[in-house]
Amino acid sequence: MTIAISFLPFSRLMICLLASTPANPAWQRHVVSGKGDSFDTPAPHSLAYFTKDPFLRDDGMDFCDDCTPKGKGTVHARHKFKTELRKVGDLQGFAIYDLLYSFDDHVATGQIDWKSILVQSSAGAYREIYHLQPTNALISPSFFVRAGADEILVTHDLIPGTGNHVYEDYFWFGPDGPVRIDTGPILEALKSILPEGFGVWKGGGLDMKSLKYHMPVWKEGDANCCPSGGMVDISFRLEAGRLLITGKHFDPLSKPE
Repeated sequence: MTIAISFLPFSRLMICLLASTPANPAWQRHVVSGKGDSFDTPAPHSLAYFTKDPFLRDDGMDFCDDCTPKGKGTVHARHKFKTELRKVGDLQGFAIYDLLYSFDDHVATGQIDWKSILVQSSAGAYREIYHLQPTNALISPSFFVRAGADEILVTHDLIPGTGNHVYEDYFWFGPDGPVRIDTGPILEALKSILPEGFGVWKGGGLDMKSLKYHMPVWKEGDANCCPSGGMVDISFRLEAGRLLITGKHFDPLSKPE
């Protein structure tokens, strides 16, 4: 579920390749929920498909007891909901929208519970490329970022806590549609240069604007507040939605900024 880019400290250095996929087909959808991450390529639908009864779109099974299509079809009788469609903008001629969902008491407070990203693929037809049903997150609007020569779509939703972890995803748009940018190569680069017992324990190091990943490193025994294992820097470029590593460096003597 792309909770930033981090290592978990175990007796042996373990890497969480979170939401890493082997291929990057156009129109791939990333589904993130309490059940984990999944990927598929759904067909286009009308806007009403996503807005009329969101309980039918409950991929994380948050509301259903009977999670068959028939059971999901009765949930709206027991819960309130509100949907809000916000246009993010256009890339490569494709109109991009955030669809924000609030449920029950949050209908009145305005707190957002789910987020979908919809891309208009033809007149009256929309394809979902991202569906977030977090266990806890501060959901915010998606936005565009200039990454090298390309403008890309970013969704970045903070998970409350001290780890600076986020639900994040990045999409490059070409003439054939959106391609999800797999950040897994950064994790592989980290694995290749950090010694055993060293790791990155928090999020926030990925900067698509500068095409760099920069983070302090923790050693076994470090307090969560105070990394003492040096600094790691990774540079990369984007090529038609693919993230390609161009450099990697670990300095065990460098101090956190």
